[in-house]
Amino acid sequence: MTDNSHPDDARLIAHLEGRLPVEEREALIARLSTDDSLRMRLDRIERGGPIIAPAFEALKADAPRARLESLLSAAIATDETRRVLERPRTRTLRMPRWQPGLVAAATALFLLGGVVGAALSGWIGSDNSEMADSQDSEMLVRAPEGWRQAVAEYWSLTTADTLALVPTPERAAAELRAASAKLGVDLAGAPEAFPNLSFRGAQLFDFQGRPLVQIAYLDPVHGPIAYCVIAKPDKADLPLTTEEMDGFTIVHWASNGQARLLIGRAPAEHLQALARKVAS
Repeated sequence: MTDNSHPDDARLIAHLEGRLPVEEREALIARLSTDDSLRMRLDRIERGGPIIAPAFEALKADAPRARLESLLSAAIATDETRRVLERPRTRTLRMPRWQPGLVAAATALFLLGGVVGAALSGWIGSDNSEMADSQDSEMLVRAPEGWRQAVAEYWSLTTADTLALVPTPERAAAELRAASAKLGVDLAGAPEAFPNLSFRGAQLFDFQGRPLVQIAYLDPVHGPIAYCVIAKPDKADLPLTTEEMDGFTIVHWASNGQARLLIGRAPAEHLQALARKVAS
């Protein structure tokens, strides 16, 4: 059998599970921003498929049988994991997002008896033709798109102190011009979009080759709130949808070829009301 493992697989899986120390995580994120092949590897591991078995193989050295059995027992004890493992075999499987408990169960099953290979091939799809048949769904394996998770992880580092300085009108205008030009969307009205929030600047990021604009605001009651816009390749419109992720409330939607979200620690009703101001 060809060894398709990668020297960074264990580190990538640890990153997806949130187990990397801060310094290693920051270094990996920096590499992902410039290394297309590593970013593609991470995306393929997160989505599952043929690469997942060799990726788990990289964990063998750190996963003795006793530990795996303990992981498996703990994971199966959760309702969500038990529902997945007991679900009848189907061609595709939708899950909320990368879940450490499910990863633990899959890893244990793979290393203890090779069962996960057959199970995953049934749940996810054994070849590219099955993936093509599923293009009408948002995403196989992970329902929340990866960009929303990336925003949540970054925004978790943001505090009111981070947004303490108000940009000058000249700087704000320059940031919004640059973001608008890159994204192809006029964002000049962002400072006045939410009258009760204080505009604190716009930043331009890259997510898997797509420009991602993050516009920061400071809410006097609920703290930092971000309005983010990213190009949506399939151009499909989506209605306002609310979800909880990593302690944040996220309201997201899509229109005119762009996916958008508002994220913060504010109540859902508050963010939904803000979203309706820019979604209409």
